Amino acid sequence: MADSDNEKPHGRRTFFREAFTKIVQPVAEYLDTQIGERLPVEKALLRPPGALTEEMFLETCLRCGNCVESCPADAIQPLSSDQPNLAETPYIDPDDQPCVVCDTLECMQVCPSGALQKLSVHEIQIGLAEVNYDLCLRSNGVDCLDCVEACPIGERAIRLDSESRIEVLSVGCVGCGVCQYQCPTTPKSIVIRPIQEYMEA
Repeated sequence: MADSDNEKPHGRRTFFREAFTKIVQPVAEYLDTQIGERLPVEKALLRPPGALTEEMFLETCLRCGNCVESCPADAIQPLSSDQPNLAETPYIDPDDQPCVVCDTLECMQVCPSGALQKLSVHEIQIGLAEVNYDLCLRSNGVDCLDCVEACPIGERAIRLDSESRIEVLSVGCVGCGVCQYQCPTTPKSIVIRPIQEYMEA
């Protein structure tokens, strides 16, 4: 009986999480499709850690592939694009594989052109996480902490606020994308907005 009792809280949490996701997911996917069809805006790209501003990055990057080959997490990929100025430039898609903020930050070390500046972990600003509370499981009564527990930066970047909701701290979040990768909802309840979007706003 003791083992059965210990399993109940986890079972209830899993049940409610799955039930909520099944209810919200079809609606969210429909809205996401409609918005995408009406607003065919090209998304800004998440560049590797230490990247210069987008304009300077495109002028400076040699498309050599050093950062792609050196990434221990295989998070950095060359972009396939018909636009010559974007083709083969390195980018990160958190839905496929986020930056894990590795200890050596090898991508910056092997960049020969300076397109990726050599910065400390605390100076990195790939982007900033944003939470959609309408989709967030925790904001809808499900005890989900996937993004908080997975964050490599910890409480300096993401935590629970006074109302027990997910709170992103702009002073600590580096935009690595681990939270987005771990988020169980579809579409994601937490996504990374590239830093250049903030700079252009």
